Amino acid sequence: MFRRVIYDAHLYIGLILSVMILLLSITGFYLNHQHDWFHKQHVEYIHPNYEAITENAMNSAHTGEKVLPEAVVTALDSNRFTLDDIRSVNYASHGLGYFYYIHLNNDQKSIAVVTEGGEIAKIYHDSLVKKWMHDLHVGMVNRFDFIWANDATTIGMIFLTLSGIFLSIRILYGKMKKRTKAKQMKR
Repeated sequence: MFRRVIYDAHLYIGLILSVMILLLSITGFYLNHQHDWFHKQHVEYIHPNYEAITENAMNSAHTGEKVLPEAVVTALDSNRFTLDDIRSVNYASHGLGYFYYIHLNNDQKSIAVVTEGGEIAKIYHDSLVKKWMHDLHVGMVNRFDFIWANDATTIGMIFLTLSGIFLSIRILYGKMKKRTKAKQMKR
């Protein structure tokens, strides 16, 4: 009796969770390759010297030259970080208005959130566990690229999930057929 309850719980819980595993596998695969395969961008090059502009930007980055928005330059006066600490600057709205998100090169990989007026609203960093989970999910830890391993695992999980769904449906169909046959024999 107890064994049967465990078996049935495994069957039904596994069937329900397999749908979530399938969704997580597909979405993880999509996130890893969204720009490579799925979202080919239509690019219209406006400036006739785009290649020269790009080359200049790359050379400036290699030499350490940084051109920063005025708000970020103002935030440097706070002495909470220096020009050399800045890894990248993003300007975005995450639901609370537009801010500059300044990614720093410190050990914690902190992010300084700066208002358009140059005031530092907050400085935060994610836990090491969160960083590792993100890095593992995207297949890149400390610049070691193993996206291929994530892809192989994802494809395997998709196969196992689909075959598990198929086998579970067959078992459920067999059980239903057995019950129907037992009811017919009782009549």
